[in-house]
Amino acid sequence: MDSFSVERFMVYQGRKLYGFRVEGFSEPGIIAAIASLIADKGLDITYFSTTGTVRRGEWGGGIFFIDFTESDVGPEDLAEELRSLEFVERVEVIKPRFDGFIVDEVSFPIMLGPHRAIILSEPALRGFLIDFREHLGSGGEAMLYHIGRAVGAERARYVNELAERIGVSKLEDRITIGALLFKSLGYGIPEILEFREHPPYLRVRVYHCIECELGGRAAHPFSHYVRGILAGYASEIFKQDLLAVETRCLALGDPYCEFELKPREVISSFDV
Repeated sequence: MDSFSVERFMVYQGRKLYGFRVEGFSEPGIIAAIASLIADKGLDITYFSTTGTVRRGEWGGGIFFIDFTESDVGPEDLAEELRSLEFVERVEVIKPRFDGFIVDEVSFPIMLGPHRAIILSEPALRGFLIDFREHLGSGGEAMLYHIGRAVGAERARYVNELAERIGVSKLEDRITIGALLFKSLGYGIPEILEFREHPPYLRVRVYHCIECELGGRAAHPFSHYVRGILAGYASEIFKQDLLAVETRCLALGDPYCEFELKPREVISSFDV
């Protein structure tokens, strides 16, 4: 499966990089017109990202990182030509602060759907998911689980609202939406192996679990944060307190992590 890169900044040693924020009203063909104009100048688009628009005429924008190293065209000249395109209302040039390094410093805050978001790369996640527990031991693992539960419950509340808007009423379908979001946000690749509504039960397999891939080998199941996310999400969807038990784990040498989610009263204290 191919990865997808979200480039809020780019390091390209020895290259002359500029950024452009282009805004206007959505219209079929506008992105093609922008890309064609840039290509006609012999310029290379090193990265492109756009805000989501649904209807024609909605306001939207895009970020372009462009390599000017071997071009006689100046960034301001390109900006003027972009402004001349129909439906383009505003163009802002993002100048590099350092050679070979460009960052989108004009777009803030970052939004994920209707919500403000931050991006945590592997070094930051390692500090949160790995170093945190090394400093606090079993207490840190318990905290990660409960933080995960809160995160999962908040995500489920959003999915419940979303499901109401688009007419998705079945609990199994809402679990599926959660699994799709889980994957799209980079936590891992989930597979729902078993689903039962009465009494609530889920068995979920997660390939490439971010928590365990960062942590490496361990003496016991390692996915406390992810386990908490699953428990919080399922509890909110089922409207019943569920606990998650990790039965297989990458950190133990298994090819994937696997979790069972059951009502609290049917899980022994030993399992938890």
